[in-house]
Amino acid sequence: MIGTSFTKEEFDPVWYLSTYSDVRAAGLDPWEHYAAHGHAEGRMGGPVRALELDHQLWRGFEAQALPELRLLLKNGSARERAIAGWVFARHAASKSRWKSAHSAIRSFFDGSELGTAIIPHKGPWVLGVKAATMCGELSVAKELLRKARDRFGDHADLSLSEIEIAVAENAPDHVVSNHLAEIYAATGLAGIGLLPGTLPRLDRLTAPIPPAPVDQGPLVSVIVPAHQSEATLGTCLRGLTDQSWRNLEIIVVDDASTDNTAGVAEEAALADPRIRVIRLPENSGAYIARNTGLADIRGAFFTVHDSDDWSHPQKIEAQVGPLLADSGPVACASHWVRTGSDLSMSLWRIEQGWVYRNVSSLMVRAEMRERVGYWDRVRVNADTEYYHRLLAAFGSDAVIEQHPGVPLAFGRNAPQSLTLSSATHLSTQFRGPRRCYLDAALHWHDSRMSSLDSTADGEARAASLYLPRHPTERPFPAPPALRPADEVTAGSDYAVISGSSHFDTLWYLTRNKDVLAADVDPVRHYLETGGQEDRDPGPLFSDSAWRALRELDNQAVPLLDYEQRPDKAPVEPFRFEGALAGSDAETALVFAHSADRQIFGAERSLLRALERLGSGLNGPRIAPVTVLPSAVNKQYLEDVRKRSAAVEILPQLWRHRFRPVSEHTVSAIRAMIRTYRPTAVHVNTIVLNAPLVAARAEGCPSIVHVRELPAEDLQLCRILGDSARGLRRRILREADRFIANSPAVADWLDCPDRVAVQPNEIDPALFDLPFAPGPSLRVGLISSNIAKKGVADFVSIARMVAKAEATENVPPDARCKFLLIGPDSADLKALGPLPDNTVHTGYADGSVAAVEQTDLVLVLSHFAESFGRTTLEAMAGGRPVICYHRGTPPTLIEHGRTGFSTPADDPAAVANAVMSISVARLGLLELSRAARKRALLLSQMAATERADGPSEDRSAAT
Repeated sequence: MIGTSFTKEEFDPVWYLSTYSDVRAAGLDPWEHYAAHGHAEGRMGGPVRALELDHQLWRGFEAQALPELRLLLKNGSARERAIAGWVFARHAASKSRWKSAHSAIRSFFDGSELGTAIIPHKGPWVLGVKAATMCGELSVAKELLRKARDRFGDHADLSLSEIEIAVAENAPDHVVSNHLAEIYAATGLAGIGLLPGTLPRLDRLTAPIPPAPVDQGPLVSVIVPAHQSEATLGTCLRGLTDQSWRNLEIIVVDDASTDNTAGVAEEAALADPRIRVIRLPENSGAYIARNTGLADIRGAFFTVHDSDDWSHPQKIEAQVGPLLADSGPVACASHWVRTGSDLSMSLWRIEQGWVYRNVSSLMVRAEMRERVGYWDRVRVNADTEYYHRLLAAFGSDAVIEQHPGVPLAFGRNAPQSLTLSSATHLSTQFRGPRRCYLDAALHWHDSRMSSLDSTADGEARAASLYLPRHPTERPFPAPPALRPADEVTAGSDYAVISGSSHFDTLWYLTRNKDVLAADVDPVRHYLETGGQEDRDPGPLFSDSAWRALRELDNQAVPLLDYEQRPDKAPVEPFRFEGALAGSDAETALVFAHSADRQIFGAERSLLRALERLGSGLNGPRIAPVTVLPSAVNKQYLEDVRKRSAAVEILPQLWRHRFRPVSEHTVSAIRAMIRTYRPTAVHVNTIVLNAPLVAARAEGCPSIVHVRELPAEDLQLCRILGDSARGLRRRILREADRFIANSPAVADWLDCPDRVAVQPNEIDPALFDLPFAPGPSLRVGLISSNIAKKGVADFVSIARMVAKAEATENVPPDARCKFLLIGPDSADLKALGPLPDNTVHTGYADGSVAAVEQTDLVLVLSHFAESFGRTTLEAMAGGRPVICYHRGTPPTLIEHGRTGFSTPADDPAAVANAVMSISVARLGLLELSRAARKRALLLSQMAATERADGPSEDRSAAT
């Protein structure tokens, strides 16, 4: 497919393999497959950031996604600019910011085929026409529409766009009628046009040549809930009484209107005996009105028609026909379009066009009333729940669609409708009341189905989902904005979590990017997976700490356990006593950003920092109170407790430029400061800012231990939503002093009067490791096995070396063995089957256990490491290092004497270096001796730096 080509620099092998399982299963090199086949097959070579932001944009993350989209529109690649144009324009259009939408969508079309190769449907074209029309650029709209017709041919969406332009031009009725007729020209349905007159055009829709009547057939009941519909009900009823399917009963349920709705209905009933009117004594909502009508139906089928819509005269015939022809399906859906009264197109969020499925007007077999029951009694969205209930009970083929892409109804958009009101806006189907409601409904469906025996038939499945007209309690929770006030919700684990004050949906999605990306129900995810994995439900409840305090097993869901305890007390940050409790030493609050199940550099650096504080080196002895984000690693918790007066567990989100700091977190930290009265707040990373905000509010000095190089770590900058320059500016403003782990970090901070350099320490036992390589060189990657650590490059290098050794006929027992040393990870799994010469050895507990498995260590990080701990540890163990020329590692090795520095992101260069070392075994021993000597020198220099650094700076920094 033209336009999808990714260069090798743009190509993302981990993403490619995780996306295309067939390539992963075949064990193929991702780049080679993409270059030879994938590109031609239309496969993408990597993620498109604008599409990721599109997903986030509608799920509560506008403040973070929109600024990055603007940056992509300005500075992104041609591909990113094109897709960002579509994403940004669609969002702007949903807010009726048409100038912004018009400007942005031009970027999509300016991207040549780059945009259309990824977004191949009509949506951008339809949006472009609408935006240009709304901005008065009718010539632009017409040209876009001409090109769309060239690309897509005749289609209802494009005929509707023609109407959009005609309305903007004040075209005469016959022009609009011609475009309306175009919609149905190839469908076999009657064409429609406009009646003469001065009424709005939607109220003058008609079939100039009425379709042939269908006089024989079962009775169809049409329920019309109506409230304050005096102005539109006449059009609705005219559309129904003109239906080709003549055997109808039309039940108008007046929901206690205070205008003349009932009068209009009763007058129509006098003219057509098929119309009946039911008047409710008090306003109850559309679905209670529907249920009133449903209880009174006499037909073999029933459907619903909103009181302000108009239907094509063959709509009912078209929906009944397939159900008569096939006894399998239980319902039939049609499609519709939303417009203003003037027939200008009106859709709050443009997807692939103007026409979409009309779930509010399903045609349903009447026996479904007895089998699955009535609509839920909520204010909105119950038609969607009913649709999914039918699918859950009877299977994915239970609801069929008739004339997809062709509007069989015209829905009238009114600003005062529930659809566009703020509390229940359709946008809340992505995040908000509608989404919470549907998530809970789908969970109810699935839980009821899973509770049945596998042999349960359709009757049993339907009965388990039966919803009576007047339930004594709700079967699943609904947000207060949607539910009636007279119903209680049945008790369930789902109801407990969704109703807990400690479950924060937005916080949970922010903390768990995989849940956000998968777009799954966060409550269900927490109940089924997250709680068992100790994924904290909110800012003030730590799953792992509660599990530890209550000694829960691994299958327990901590928040559920807490909420179901009759004696539960208010939750505060969970506290564990430390070995230094009661010490007369000064106190410092020390905040960690990582306390994972496996121990890596971040955890080790915290332990060293606590030891330095407790030793009194370069200043008063301090008894730290350590604040960890979790207690998932019991041994690590114990190691921290040995070095602390107390350990508090407080979940924290990383900083983000466009996300406010959690007020709950800041309040909790301020309370800690007032309780412990520390001499300073230490933060072991730049990624946390809540402790700094709290410290500044309480007037407490703050110190940041900087272990990152943002200027050369674009991924970190993206995670934090900031530039390296912006990050530096912010942390300089937020904190009082800094401790840098390398001169490179100190140089980046560039404020020498506020910075002390304290290089990281390594385990001295590494210097005693023996080095005795065998015939097969063991080449290791010691890391967390995530993409940014170069795991895909490592596998690619292994393949290159295997191919070269086979070509050169290297004996099998002398060929290199590649070892992935570290935990399992999603990125590693995405790589699929490993080459025959590669083994995943798993997580090694400590640097000695990791380094001793290797003869040669590769450092392939795709970001600039600020210290290069793995490089120094490998050299201390006498293992030469081959690293990418990026960050600090190249400054630690001596190229050609202790290892090799190769061009960044060049696996072939690394493979050549590996082959060179493998062949020259005598040289390997010399490299080993030089590497250990170099590591010893660097460690001695670091120790001298720590002991002899500027005393004024040191004492202030510790």
